[in-house]
Amino acid sequence: MQADRPGELVGMDCFFVGRLRGTKHPVWQLTAIDVHSSYAWAELVTCPTGHPTGAQTSKLARRVATELRSTGWALERVLCDNGGEFRSREFGEQVERLGARRTHIHAGRPQTNGNVEALHRTILDECWRPAFARYLYVLTGLRRELKTYLRFYNNDRVHHGRLTAGRIPADIVYGARKMEAR
Repeated sequence: MQADRPGELVGMDCFFVGRLRGTKHPVWQLTAIDVHSSYAWAELVTCPTGHPTGAQTSKLARRVATELRSTGWALERVLCDNGGEFRSREFGEQVERLGARRTHIHAGRPQTNGNVEALHRTILDECWRPAFARYLYVLTGLRRELKTYLRFYNNDRVHHGRLTAGRIPADIVYGARKMEAR
């Protein structure tokens, strides 16, 4: 996938973290990544129904749009899979209210949303596996770890992808405003 500016294309997906001790319901990571800059958003949610809901993914879409808007960019298009949380009327209406379009990948082709799949793999390797080794009661610690990790991933970690070309995502999204945001 190609994007020429932040917000033009944001990939969204969900990642099953697990059934963790100290939690009543399964824990999922909701993830979004700006394809142009690799800037990432993620949050952990517990899911009483077993899977994320349209309300939960809508909340993440609002957060992404709000943060992009605060930097002068607009959320234009969301790319997601065919899960019920992204097919729901609630999510579709939310994306529309945000002024963006929703595009679904072809069934059985997760590589179409490869940016978010790669981000899941990166967070698993660099955040979750080390965190699971440290926490007995996982959810509180994992939320703290994810917030810390995303701060590093977005603001300090150099990305060597084709589009980012050795730049840091926050430098692309925030530009000169990055220093003010810190």
